[in-house]
Amino acid sequence: MHRGRIKVYTYTRVSTAMQTDGYSLDAQKARMKAFADFNNYKIVGTYEDAGKSGKSIEGRLEFNRMMEDIKSGKDGVSFVLVFKLSRFGRNAADVLSTLQIMQDFGVNLICVEDGIDSSKDAGKLMISVLSAVAEIERENIRVQTLEGRIQKAREGKWNGGFAPYGYQLIDGKLQINEEEAKAIRTIFEQYVHTDIGTNGVAKYLETHGIHKIQRQNGKNPLFDAHLVRLILKNPVYCGKIAYGRRKTEKVRGTRNEYHLVEQDNYILADGLHEAIIAEDVWQADYFAPADPERNVVPLH
Repeated sequence: MHRGRIKVYTYTRVSTAMQTDGYSLDAQKARMKAFADFNNYKIVGTYEDAGKSGKSIEGRLEFNRMMEDIKSGKDGVSFVLVFKLSRFGRNAADVLSTLQIMQDFGVNLICVEDGIDSSKDAGKLMISVLSAVAEIERENIRVQTLEGRIQKAREGKWNGGFAPYGYQLIDGKLQINEEEAKAIRTIFEQYVHTDIGTNGVAKYLETHGIHKIQRQNGKNPLFDAHLVRLILKNPVYCGKIAYGRRKTEKVRGTRNEYHLVEQDNYILADGLHEAIIAEDVWQADYFAPADPERNVVPLH
């Protein structure tokens, strides 16, 4: 046998939903075998994922095994043959990231039915198109997520994440946690009715034995001045849902550093949850209603 013969792997995948569209495993394998024979490629490994959704990692065990074999270089393959690009990955971003890993190990992708060869110029063009498609997909997901969260805020619903201190999440809805709410009421009472400031409030809580009840995501049992400030600023405590109060922005002059920046304009809607403190108390604490810097966009 010719020593210089190019070695390849073949990968086939059929999900349950695809069983009826004519792309059976046998049809894919026969087409790739014919392609390999025509080009004098030697198939040194075959990988098949059948009858599972491409969306779950568990459904792609053979795919993962193939990627490990590529990384180890055990068979010295030059190409992976697939029937169609859609059989190779779950979406454009997935195809692209996998292909980049393969190419790092000197292996290219050939899509027999689509006529794509990532080692040829035309194939590279297709990959750059894929890259653009992947970017669009990511942007669409981001926009949909953002719109979904804004809509939730409009409806007065909690937007996910941990419940703020003083509340607990029950079936996705905020309910007052009386054990924690005592501290919230004390913080607002002390801040609004005295002039001790946030440092003074933190000290008051400590000296009066009001400690933060530990949660999985918290370590410090004390209320410090920073946390007191965050609580005083949060309109959730007067029964509101805010969206867009803080935004991740790039630190000027850096490439990959980001920080949270308080926004002047943000959405504020009546929440479906019960308030822990009265709205006039919240207005009185940090932001007087006439404060020109407080540009809240009310939603009704």
